[in-house]
Amino acid sequence: MHIGELRRVTDLAEGERAMPEHGIVYGLRSIYNNVVETHVEFVVRRDQRLFARGNCGSEFPVSGTGAFVLIPRSR
Repeated sequence: MHIGELRRVTDLAEGERAMPEHGIVYGLRSIYNNVVETHVEFVVRRDQRLFARGNCGSEFPVSGTGAFVLIPRSR
């Protein structure tokens, strides 16, 4: 599955990953419009939340309370 196809947490099974589409890079920003200096490697489901793994080595919630926003752009 690709990140752009995700609509609900249940679109992924526990531990399953969604990858960026070919030619698309995903960035992250907070709900306060603060940009995170990373590119998303994949989105993974853990329990009832989705997390984006950045190439910085950190994970960021992209569903639920305090979620970051995925920002797609062409390479």
